[in-house]
Amino acid sequence: MPRVSINLVTWNGEKYIENCLNSIFRQTFSDFSLVLIDNGSNDKTLELIAERFPHLPIVKHKENLGFARAYNQTIHWSRTEYVLCLNQDVVLEPNYLEELVRFMDEHPQAGSVNGKILRMADNENTKYIDSVGLKIYKSYRVIDRGAGEVDAGQYDAVEEVFGISAAVPFYRRIALDSVAFEKEYFDEDFFSYKEDVDLAHRLRLAGWTSWLVPSAVAYHDRSVKTPANKMTKMEIARNRQRKSRFANFYSYRNHLYFIIKNIPRFNFSFVWPVFWYEAMKGVYVVFCETRNLRAWSDVIKNWKRLKTKRNAIRQNIKINPEDISEWMNQ
Repeated sequence: MPRVSINLVTWNGEKYIENCLNSIFRQTFSDFSLVLIDNGSNDKTLELIAERFPHLPIVKHKENLGFARAYNQTIHWSRTEYVLCLNQDVVLEPNYLEELVRFMDEHPQAGSVNGKILRMADNENTKYIDSVGLKIYKSYRVIDRGAGEVDAGQYDAVEEVFGISAAVPFYRRIALDSVAFEKEYFDEDFFSYKEDVDLAHRLRLAGWTSWLVPSAVAYHDRSVKTPANKMTKMEIARNRQRKSRFANFYSYRNHLYFIIKNIPRFNFSFVWPVFWYEAMKGVYVVFCETRNLRAWSDVIKNWKRLKTKRNAIRQNIKINPEDISEWMNQ
């Protein structure tokens, strides 16, 4: 049995898929299997795969099942020690797997790792950082560390981070199994967006650590330019306006799901920054994104299920919930 399962879900990825697959087959670590799912593409993704990689088996869904459900399927269909969930718009440097496998072998308490993820634009690699792990704020806002900064070696040290981005996450299977709810690793109620944040928080509460291993490098296509940690409230709003309605709705709704499921305690000092930030967003939604008010109807409709998941998470806590605050920035 291979040690690593590379799980790739495609959806209208004709622009990226050939470079992504080529980077997989250039890996210096070869003890891996590849699980490939197409989530109902209606462009030339499947034609390109059939033409350029005719030896690859692919599971073809008739519709888009969402990020969470499709990747859960790929994880269940393998039994490897490690799992790499790879986005179609990512290109790996040849030593990516080798570096992460070596690190995980040497650090058994590490549940997840990322390499240094840089940005790609029009299939050209850049020196701009996409993510070097996740950063969480007291408001429970979560961003990609370093996003938008020029890579000048400031993140070249191996370091523990709060969590890792879902652009190209590398997980230890037993860590995923330890936080699964009803056999779901990524929460399928999220459909798409923020499921990586939710999983990162659950892994942290269950006692697993997450790390940045910068000697492993990958490139990810992303449109946001301003460093995430330097965005003003106005720039955050403008960034939302650039996103699709689909992305804005699921990003907003799923953040509410994430807070309800994961916030560890409800005393005033802890909840106040969360309440204030969400109130500000709520006002913006009321006046500028009224179509997204239906996110609250989804919260109400799924309240019982969210509470059930919250109770399951709390029963699985292996650390002092107060420790989460150590990762929180202002």
